[in-house]
Amino acid sequence: MTLAVTVLGSSGMYATAERAASGYLVDIDGYRLWLDAGPGTWRNLLSAITYEDLDAVLLSHRHPDHTSDIFQAFHALYYGSADPLPPLPLWAPGETLERLLGYCPEMTESFELRAIAAGESLSIGGADVSLHAMVHPPETVGVRLRHGSAVLAYSADTGPGADFSALAAGADLFICEATFQEGDGPWEGHLSASDAGRIAAAQGVERLLLTHLPPRRDAQRSLREGRAAAPG
Repeated sequence: MTLAVTVLGSSGMYATAERAASGYLVDIDGYRLWLDAGPGTWRNLLSAITYEDLDAVLLSHRHPDHTSDIFQAFHALYYGSADPLPPLPLWAPGETLERLLGYCPEMTESFELRAIAAGESLSIGGADVSLHAMVHPPETVGVRLRHGSAVLAYSADTGPGADFSALAAGADLFICEATFQEGDGPWEGHLSASDAGRIAAAQGVERLLLTHLPPRRDAQRSLREGRAAAPG
């Protein structure tokens, strides 16, 4: 059994010339799941696979820095071949699906829309997936994915009040947002790199990946602060 993750983007709030916004390609024994579709991630996804090889999409919440490239996929799936490709499963909170359909009602031509909510469990590509409530203004789910003995956890966007023991305990890889740095004023909807480090250490995470790093911030400082809070 194999479980692999390709980082398609890690920039917080908006994409830059150097870094796409939030998005990850999760390969589950050859089943390709696009996890969040922030701006710039579509081009990076096409550097890893062809869009015909994409199997499904899961969006954590409605904010554009996690969703906007889904419209690139819609056009490719519908117009990119002589005949439209079969609709792909697209899991997202109901609020997110409503906003996507409000902008582009034709989404159903390329995606089989499936509303999800925190507390639910799914089977995706043979992996067991559980969804967890994150502390962020729109309805947001964190994702815990188990395949065989391997566990991937993804925080999406969240403040420190989420149940990280349910989401990340013992994870082999925890992809955790790290928007802030030491000295920034607190805001309940996001974490700092130090927060991410402390959470990872408390939950016995094997490896922590900091993401949602805002442009024009010193990423090396975030790395140092995360490491200091999670030695080893």
